[in-house]
Amino acid sequence: HLDRKFWDDTAWGYGSLAVVASSGIAINFVVAAQMGSEALGVFNQIYAVYVIAAQVAVMAVHDSAQKHTAEHAEDSDACAVLSAAALAHSAVTGSVIALAVYLASGLVGDVLGSPSTAMGLALAAPGLALFSINKVLLGILNGHRKMRFYAVGQGIRAVGIFAVCLLVALYDQPAYLLGLSFTLTEVALLPFLLMVAAPRRIDWRFQGELKRWVGLHFSFGSRAFVNGLLAEAYIRVDIIMLGIFLSDAQVGIYSFAAMFIEGLFQISVVVRTIANPALVKLLSPLDKAGLRRFVHRISGLSLLMTALVAGVLAGAFPYLALFFDEMLVSGGYRVLVILAAGMTVFSIFVPVDHVMLQAGRPGVQSAMMTGNILVNVALNLALIPAYGLIGAASAT
Repeated sequence: HLDRKFWDDTAWGYGSLAVVASSGIAINFVVAAQMGSEALGVFNQIYAVYVIAAQVAVMAVHDSAQKHTAEHAEDSDACAVLSAAALAHSAVTGSVIALAVYLASGLVGDVLGSPSTAMGLALAAPGLALFSINKVLLGILNGHRKMRFYAVGQGIRAVGIFAVCLLVALYDQPAYLLGLSFTLTEVALLPFLLMVAAPRRIDWRFQGELKRWVGLHFSFGSRAFVNGLLAEAYIRVDIIMLGIFLSDAQVGIYSFAAMFIEGLFQISVVVRTIANPALVKLLSPLDKAGLRRFVHRISGLSLLMTALVAGVLAGAFPYLALFFDEMLVSGGYRVLVILAAGMTVFSIFVPVDHVMLQAGRPGVQSAMMTGNILVNVALNLALIPAYGLIGAASAT
C-alpha cells in the first residue's frame, strides 16, 4: 500500500519539482525578456545536447546504483562497496565524455548552424564529468529512499543554473556564456551530495567485491544505457531536429512552449522516482497482486495531477502575452496545447516506464525505448519540413 513514507516522499518530491519548474520557467523568462528569442534558442540547444551527452557520461550506472542499493538496503557493507564501485565507474566515463563533447562542440555548432551553441557547449562540457558522479550519488539516495536529501539536491541544481543564467542576462553578456551555468552548478552540488550520499567507510577486505561490483555496474549499465540515453532524447528530439531545419529564433519560440511541457512531464517523473525502490521490492520476489494494485494507484495519481496542471497551463498561457513578445506567445500556444494533450495521456505510463530496470532486465527496457525513439525521429523528419513548429509538436 501507499504508506506514510510514500506520501512524505511525494510531498518532498513535489516541493523539489516546484523549485525545479519555477527555476526552469524563470530561466526561459529571463533569457527571453533580457536577451531575446535567439538567445533562448541557443540556451535550449545547448541544454538539449548537454542532457543527452550527460546520459552517455553516466552510462546508466545511476540506475544500477539505485536498483541494487534498494535491493541490498539491509546490508550496509554491500551498499558501501557497490556505491564506491558505481562512483569509480562514473568518474571515468564522465571524464571521457566531457573531453569528447568539448572536442566535438565545434562540429555540433556546424550541424546546428549556430556558432554560439558551439561555444556554449564547450563551456558546459566540463560539467559532464561532475554530473556523472552527482547522478550516481542521487541514485544512491533514491535507492535508500532518502528523498528529502534527493529533493534538496535536485533543488540546488535547478537554482544554480538559474542563478548563473540570471547573472549572464543582467550583465548583458553574450548568449554562449549561458553554457557555463551547467558546469558551475555541478561544482556547487558535488560537496553536498558527497556529504549525504557517499559511503563513509569501505572494508577493503571486500576489494574483490569492489571489482565484482564494477563489472556488475558495467554489465547493467551497458544494457540499460540505450534506455537512459534515449529517454532523455525522447522529449528533446523535436528541439534538436528543429535546430537542424529552422532558425535559432524559431527554435526559441518552440522551446518557450516546450519548457512548460517538460515541467508537466516532471509531475509523472516524481511519482516514478519515488515508486522505483518500491517496485524493486514487489518484483523480487514477484508479487503480482501487490504490483497490480500499486501500479493502478500510482498511474491514477500521475494522470490526475498531470491533467489538472495541463488544464491550468492551456488556460493561462495566452495571458503571458501581457509580459512577453506577442509572437513568442501566439506562436507557441498551439505547440503547447498539442504537447500538453500528448503528455497527459503519456502520464499514465511514466510512473512504471522503468519497471524492466527494476526487474533487472535493462536490455528489454532499452529495446522498448529504441522503438519509441525511432518512431519519434521518423515522425519529426516527416512533419517538420512540411509543417514547421506544429509538425514537431504533432510528431512528439
